[in-house]
Amino acid sequence: MTKQDEIQERFINSTLEFFKDNSVGYLELAMRIGKCRISIEVLKRLPVSPINVLVAYPDNKLRDVWISEFEKWGYSNPNIRYVNFSSLKKHTMDRIDFFIIDEFHAASSTERSYCEEIMSRSNNTLALSGTVSVETDEEWCLDRIDVYSTINGIEDGILADYQISVHIVNLDDVVKMEDKNGKKKTEKEKYRAYTWVIETLKRKQENFMHLALARNRLSMSSIGKMKHLRMLLDSLSDKRVLVFTGLAKVADDIGIPSYHSKSKNDDNYKEFQKRTFNHLALAAMGKMGVTYSDLDSVVLLNFTYNAEETSQILNRAIKLDYRGKKADLHILCLNEAPELKKIKQSLELLDASKIKYYEN
Repeated sequence: MTKQDEIQERFINSTLEFFKDNSVGYLELAMRIGKCRISIEVLKRLPVSPINVLVAYPDNKLRDVWISEFEKWGYSNPNIRYVNFSSLKKHTMDRIDFFIIDEFHAASSTERSYCEEIMSRSNNTLALSGTVSVETDEEWCLDRIDVYSTINGIEDGILADYQISVHIVNLDDVVKMEDKNGKKKTEKEKYRAYTWVIETLKRKQENFMHLALARNRLSMSSIGKMKHLRMLLDSLSDKRVLVFTGLAKVADDIGIPSYHSKSKNDDNYKEFQKRTFNHLALAAMGKMGVTYSDLDSVVLLNFTYNAEETSQILNRAIKLDYRGKKADLHILCLNEAPELKKIKQSLELLDASKIKYYEN
């Protein structure tokens, strides 16, 4: 029995013990621990085999993962149903024997309310996540069955150790671009104009989300960030690097091969795997549905205020196959108050001793 097998057995047993006296709880397990297998073994070992199972998830890619895992671990049940969080309302009147909520931290408040309705009609509910913030814990009010952190995984040799370099990058203040009103502004002027209006609308308690999204798009495609990214990639020319962006156009414009949902084919992915070239750009930050071998570094051009989301993305990177057994992670952050605030909040669930900030 491997170390991972031993750890999984611990959580299988603690979950079964929990459900002897309780009906609703969650497991907080770092990635690569095997939450699907643990859940499936719990289903197989329950005193009364569930008649019907409902698996809920925030991303349809997870549905394929669950189907594959059920087959891999030999759990055959014709009464397993799958539902994206966006369609939970359809099941609020169902009676479920066993309700699994994967990545429950990603549910919106409305989706959470639908989950609660389903939970009230379910015999057992098992919620799963790799990172649970204090806010999520308080919002859901679920009993925590057990926890296994990224730090635990590193100590046990299941996850690679990691280091995070946050590069503080200045917006370009030279190149002037024409806006929709015909005025020419640098990206620095444009970003600060967005910020001024956003702060004004905040004080007036008016909606500013459309401007916040526009400002974030500017950040993702920033000339300043792209210049620094290219210098960083030059310094990592002999290293195998994945670059995660938020937009397909940005991935295509970096000047390295790209692979995303809008790609005509997966040739670049295949050639990257063959080591034909060392750098590959992906459009979706969290898109890690495929395995990348012998990796050296990961670069993030985009991040959110959501510490759980950022932790999930970085944990996905940590679990990749690093040749040096230490994940080298880079995040590009604008030297602007909104982004500096966002990066602090975004990384609050991670070990501060592993994060270093560099001003450029």
